[in-house]
Amino acid sequence: MAGELHELSVAIGKLQEGQDRLTQDLRDVQEASTEEHRKVHDIVVATSEAVRNLTRQIAEMKPLTDDYREKRAEARGAAHLARALYVTFGGMAGALATKLLDFLPIRPPH
Repeated sequence: MAGELHELSVAIGKLQEGQDRLTQDLRDVQEASTEEHRKVHDIVVATSEAVRNLTRQIAEMKPLTDDYREKRAEARGAAHLARALYVTFGGMAGALATKLLDFLPIRPPH
């Protein structure tokens, strides 16, 4: 009976040692998990602040970009108009020159 009691005490001791290791491992995992959660939280807070800053900057830039877009469209329209007027006046000048040549007495050389 003494041998069985000794074996039972050893088994209980091993179980308690295993439980202590398991408890310590669980604490280590919880501490690491808590630390990782803090890091992730800090990253989320920083990202959120960066997005707020970016949103504020975009809100400031939007009127400027809209104004630039309008001015660029106006410049393109003015360029199209200038080109159309250039072609129109060039055609008119060519037609006028052709009509003036009809009135000039040009004879072929002898």
